[in-house]
Amino acid sequence: MKSRLVSGVAGLALSFSARTALAQGSVPVQLAWRAPASCPQEAQVRQKLRDLLGTNAGDAASSRLRAEGRIDPVGDRFRLTLNIHYDLVNGTRVVEGSSCEDLGGVAAITLALLFRAEHSSSAPLTARDLGGNSTAAGEASQAGEASQAGEASQAGKASQAGKASQAGGADERPSTPPPASENETSDEQARSPESDAANRSKFRFAFRVPELRADVGALPGPSYGMGLALGLRHQAWRFLAAGTLWLGQDYESAPFVGYGAHFGRVSGELSACHGWRFSGLELAPCLVLSLDEVSARGTGVGISSTDPWTPWVSVGAGAQGLWQLNRSLALVLGLSARIATSRPRFVSEGVGEISQVGAAALGVVLGCEWVL
Repeated sequence: MKSRLVSGVAGLALSFSARTALAQGSVPVQLAWRAPASCPQEAQVRQKLRDLLGTNAGDAASSRLRAEGRIDPVGDRFRLTLNIHYDLVNGTRVVEGSSCEDLGGVAAITLALLFRAEHSSSAPLTARDLGGNSTAAGEASQAGEASQAGEASQAGKASQAGKASQAGGADERPSTPPPASENETSDEQARSPESDAANRSKFRFAFRVPELRADVGALPGPSYGMGLALGLRHQAWRFLAAGTLWLGQDYESAPFVGYGAHFGRVSGELSACHGWRFSGLELAPCLVLSLDEVSARGTGVGISSTDPWTPWVSVGAGAQGLWQLNRSLALVLGLSARIATSRPRFVSEGVGEISQVGAAALGVVLGCEWVL
């Protein structure tokens, strides 16, 4: 009686062990899985993996691959984190997609490709094969297409993998490279800080058209003119050369009624400004060096100019405010104060001095700045 009981227990144990071994043998890769209830569960991912491997799933007992997969909701999207282990080699893949069904397919396809790579060559898998810490953006949509391809396509892949493993002549290993879009994205992300730094270090061409200017102090009356400016911009610095053509100005000297002068004026200006940006507004103090040239023609009976063209140089400082409309265009409003390094006099024969250049002048400029 006792021997029969022992035999029965032993038979049950052997039967249970056989079922366990069979069940483990049917699992292609050791997988631990965690996902929300609405997403594919572990059994579904395992089944998908078995379908992809086909007849090769029977070789899973010799696989050294292990994986832990987790799907987490991220806003209205989902993120798959797949940690893959091959002996002491580890890798992590992170994939985001709008469908967690596709992410389950991504996990199964990734593990199936690695399983085939493991059995198609005697060389061990490397960290590059496992994917390192890459982010496989865009694989979710590809996995969705692959999962919709049907069992015929999957069987064809499995048979091709079997043929590759039987060929034995070449050391071919189907790795799992990320799609081209991922490479481009990662390359752009890797290059973007360098390219931004390179762009910031380059000079950019800048010009201002039109510029409306007003000036008081240089000549007896206010002056109004129009001009343009060309220059370069380097980070927060701006270097410009401007030219202005002023409207003509008539002036009568109070002590000599009926006698006066007509002034014509052109000027050039060099400025260097350094800006500080506050949101869309930039404030920039500037240093200014200007060259003015005035033609004075005497007016009145028998009056002529003794010095028709008179140049002088002024130095000064100012400030400009720029309101950025877009990356290339800004509105500019600037104020400046200048001190003349010399004060030429305008003299007429028979009358004497009519006017003299002012010791200081104030200027206002309004314009549009374009940066290329």
